[in-house]
Amino acid sequence: MEVDTPTPPTMLYDAEEKAGSTPHALEGVFAIQDFLNQTKDTNAAELLSREAVKQAASASKKIKTGSSNSNATPLVPVAVGARSSKHTILLHEKYQALGIPQPLFTYQGGSDSGWTVSVSFPGLDGADELQGLTEEQRFNSKQEAKEALSKKALSVLEELENTGRVKKATKSKKKSKSGSSGENAQQQQQAKEEKEPGPNYVGQLLEFQRSTSAPQPTYTDYQSGTRFACLLTIDGQPTPFGSLTTLFPSKKSARQDAARHAVTHFQAQGVWPQDATPVGGIKKAKKTPPPLSDLITCDASQSPGKGTTSNAQKVASQAQQLALPTPEWRYTPHESDKDFHTVSCFFKNGGPHSGPIGTVRNVFGKKKAKEECARLTLEYLVEVRERRLEYGLVLGFFSSWIIRVWHGIVYMWHFG
Repeated sequence: MEVDTPTPPTMLYDAEEKAGSTPHALEGVFAIQDFLNQTKDTNAAELLSREAVKQAASASKKIKTGSSNSNATPLVPVAVGARSSKHTILLHEKYQALGIPQPLFTYQGGSDSGWTVSVSFPGLDGADELQGLTEEQRFNSKQEAKEALSKKALSVLEELENTGRVKKATKSKKKSKSGSSGENAQQQQQAKEEKEPGPNYVGQLLEFQRSTSAPQPTYTDYQSGTRFACLLTIDGQPTPFGSLTTLFPSKKSARQDAARHAVTHFQAQGVWPQDATPVGGIKKAKKTPPPLSDLITCDASQSPGKGTTSNAQKVASQAQQLALPTPEWRYTPHESDKDFHTVSCFFKNGGPHSGPIGTVRNVFGKKKAKEECARLTLEYLVEVRERRLEYGLVLGFFSSWIIRVWHGIVYMWHFG
């Protein structure tokens, strides 16, 4: 049996190798293992670069796939500013009450760089403090600038009024033809209705708050894309009025909707006047005279020259009648704003009535804070007086009853 054995490869020899019988490899011919060892580093670097390219391609594909499948986040309205006209209205009421001409506001700047404002009072030539009064800060809108400067001008005007440099001007009565005033009012009402096609809830709410001497509302605007929403807050109301889910094409329509919610709330409470029109026309209610229990007489030496008596003077007179010491008014200014004060009334060595009584907090103006504290203190002293009167009536009844019983006993002892 023959066994096949592999034939070894034929070696190539040249003439010299044939003579010496010593084989050697040809020049430029390598073994496979030697070739791989020489190109090992180059092959490894090329493999790493290919892996990096594959990983980057897979990551970008995942991002594109995930972004296409994920749901878009809904837009949330973002607050873009708060709007309030509290001090602007107070300044308007003040110069109307004093009978002086309307102040002149001058604006400079723009929406990009911000607005600056100055104010002058043409009718007050002797009050240099109110001529060219400015606010150095820049504001986002004219309304914000006017509100800030109105607050500053109002404090200066009140200070000049207290010192007597600004006095109320006397008005001359003008004769008008019969029926002309009614016709003019009707024409103004018609013009106002033509100018405002729908109900002016902002104006109605403004007049209602003024008629009840309540603080003016604050409108906070919200923006979502190119649409707007508004929330309205009023001091004393626990929750704001309006909605952030209902969006409007303009800030004005959003504020009207927020004011509509507030008007509906007051109508549901039954405090909204019945004679109100869609465009306003709410007049301030006349003050009713106080009850007899609140009418407190004071000494002639304490009555001011104009015939009116302040609450602080009434408190002093009532304390004297109740055998209490002279009231002491203690002021504490606010840490961040010295124009706001906290005031309390104290009666030194007053026993259970020593104080603090009638405390009011963070009231603008020292004079207003004291007057409000005095009003609350006066109500407290009136209650103390009524309780003493009731106790005296009960004590007098029992005293007379005991005397009658004693007389009956004596009579029975003598004649019984």
